[in-house]
Amino acid sequence: MRHRFAPDPEVIGAVLANQYELGIVTLQPDDPRLSATRFTEEPLELVVPAGRQAREWGDLERLGFIDHPDGPAMANRLLSRRFPRNPGVQSLPRSGFTNQVGLILEFVARGIGFTVIPRYARTAYPHPHTISVAEWGPPVIDTLWLIHRSEWPLPARCQHAAAYLRGRLAQNDLSTRHASRLNASTRKKRTSEV
Repeated sequence: MRHRFAPDPEVIGAVLANQYELGIVTLQPDDPRLSATRFTEEPLELVVPAGRQAREWGDLERLGFIDHPDGPAMANRLLSRRFPRNPGVQSLPRSGFTNQVGLILEFVARGIGFTVIPRYARTAYPHPHTISVAEWGPPVIDTLWLIHRSEWPLPARCQHAAAYLRGRLAQNDLSTRHASRLNASTRKKRTSEV
């Protein structure tokens, strides 16, 4: 098995060129050579260094944007909802760039800037106390699409991999909901004790 993380256009191109048998993208392709099925939904999150705010456009300008290959597209989708008349992420100072999904939040944790990433990337980060999610405004939820060449059925090994990933996502979703309920219960308990 061989896998890699890449922006949507590269994933689509690799599947079309038969370099990969399947891919997961955030935009449903309209190319008839590709079959696309809804895979899951993933919220986007505005992530800032712990203790920092991101309630106004000026907060983002002061922090600067930590860019990554899908960063501008994700940031524009989220920021256009949170800041409706903003000039776009391209107008913000760029404080850093990485193409390693595991390193994006290192920049943020060190106070270098903010970023916009999918929730799964944030929940996988091993130092959650060093970052904060700016949770306000309307949510932005990406639909992820599983793609493969439409000329032939998805091989059994790929079907198995997709089923495994769906199962892991379902487990993660249950764990996240359970943790959210525990946090809400703890907050209620603390409030009633005060």
